[in-house]
Amino acid sequence: MSGPGNSRSRSVGGGFGLGLLLMLAVSITPPSTSTSSARAAGLGWSRVDPAQVVPLDQIPAEFRESVSEVIRDHTFHRQGDAESFPCNAGLYMSLVNEPSITLALWKDLAESPVQVKRIGPNRYQGEDGSGSTATWDFVLRTPKVHVLLAYLSYVSPRGNAKIDARIVLVLHTGYYREVNREPYVQHDVEAFVKVDSKGWKTLARTVRPVIERVLEDQVREAGQFVSLMSRLVVMYPTWATDVAMKQNEADEPARERFREIVAQNRKPNASDGRPVVMTNPNEATADTRRR
Repeated sequence: MSGPGNSRSRSVGGGFGLGLLLMLAVSITPPSTSTSSARAAGLGWSRVDPAQVVPLDQIPAEFRESVSEVIRDHTFHRQGDAESFPCNAGLYMSLVNEPSITLALWKDLAESPVQVKRIGPNRYQGEDGSGSTATWDFVLRTPKVHVLLAYLSYVSPRGNAKIDARIVLVLHTGYYREVNREPYVQHDVEAFVKVDSKGWKTLARTVRPVIERVLEDQVREAGQFVSLMSRLVVMYPTWATDVAMKQNEADEPARERFREIVAQNRKPNASDGRPVVMTNPNEATADTRRR
């Protein structure tokens, strides 16, 4: 199977509001802090030219400097692996651009404390119910590149540690067709985190492993989550449409666009039932059955 390439990575996805949702949703447990894992997480040891990461000229002026600062002076950096999966471009864009719909689909299948609300045309706010809250803006939305600027606040369960950080998530996406003409998407997620908390150096020893784990899980799972949801929408279009049309956090035009795209991509063997997710999200494709 062949697919599109990317000068900085193998062409992306996930990164979008969904990356933030997963960052909020993932359980926070400290990993080991070996030198090798620290290098894998990209702990801000080298400066990066923002212009080599995102098209700065396409980002609104009010966000440009903050995006540049986070990329240039990041505390943590992570580049996710590329993932390819069958999906119509319109459906993919709908899932990426409307995180409230995508999250609603998942929450209809599995319990999750994550809450998201749309507070502006390009702005969302979310919380995980366990001390993490975030507000993020889509500062760039194009078919091939999405850039999000997020403000994340985390308070440890005992309240003895608080972290404020800015995050830039970059989603690179490519589209192609297989030999059978089936449309495919190939995407990857890149994340830059800049910790803004005062007294960060004092907290670094205990908090750094927490952030490393969250970031590692987020970039790995973001793309997998979107590919999973796209497959479930195609397999169970009636269910997906019913859930989306009841989602008030997405405006009516967005819900209607989603309904139309799902209808256009309905396959002859699609089910009118709903999927049942029986294990964790990464295995859900294999562990779904029709009802």
